[in-house]
Amino acid sequence: MEKSVAITKEQIEHYQETGLLLIPELFSQAEIAEIKAVVDDLSHKNTPGCILEKDNKTVRALHGCHQYSDTFKSLIRYPRLLTPACEMLGSDVYIYQLKINLKGAFNGDVWPWHQDYVFWDEEDGMPSPQAINIAIFLDEFNEFNGPVYFIPGSHKQSLTHLGQKESANTENVWESNVSAALKYSLDQETVTKLVNQQGIVAPKGPAGSVLFFHSNSVHGSAPNISPYPRRLLIITYNSINNIPRSTKAPRPEFLVSRDYTPLKPLREAALV
Repeated sequence: MEKSVAITKEQIEHYQETGLLLIPELFSQAEIAEIKAVVDDLSHKNTPGCILEKDNKTVRALHGCHQYSDTFKSLIRYPRLLTPACEMLGSDVYIYQLKINLKGAFNGDVWPWHQDYVFWDEEDGMPSPQAINIAIFLDEFNEFNGPVYFIPGSHKQSLTHLGQKESANTENVWESNVSAALKYSLDQETVTKLVNQQGIVAPKGPAGSVLFFHSNSVHGSAPNISPYPRRLLIITYNSINNIPRSTKAPRPEFLVSRDYTPLKPLREAALV
């Protein structure tokens, strides 16, 4: 039987204060190997939510894999992820987004400083940041391979976002939300002020570790020029009390799920 993870009161308080909670090795190496095998397979297929780096060869990210992969359909319902998400948000949840950021060895590009919620607010009409990101380390995260930088406590800040210019290609305008030139990013002055006030951390750990982070946490990552890949699977759960408003130009389904069915945890493990 699949075991849920009991989140303690202290862990919830730590998450509420810092916007972050790291649990090392929440997944076994056998489970991670199964996930990575699926990711490797999907990386060689022309899936709708696939985006490449500027070299037009290296896969930067995959989106919406839970819509067609049985492995990811099961993963989003794992109690060890789903149960803590419901506890932290205080409600039932549905899957809002699933993405895999593949910061390839030598060629993984930058992710500028940003907050996630501004994209969901401006692009999708999400009423409030009552959503949570759960990131699974598919590789070891170390100081060499472009770990994600976070500013603890920044989820409590109200910030001004400096966006890139709108793309003239409206057909693929969603790509400006996931490229190295993000549509909504933070300027150097704002980031410097936040870091001076709050500090900066780069959660590291072995493959299988899981990081819970707030939808308003300021984060970004440097290019990966090391020979070590750095693959990160991020599941975003949204509260069923936080359904986005309709928009004139909805983003693709693989980027933003519009199935608001509350998720129920699996009764049995299904990855391995």
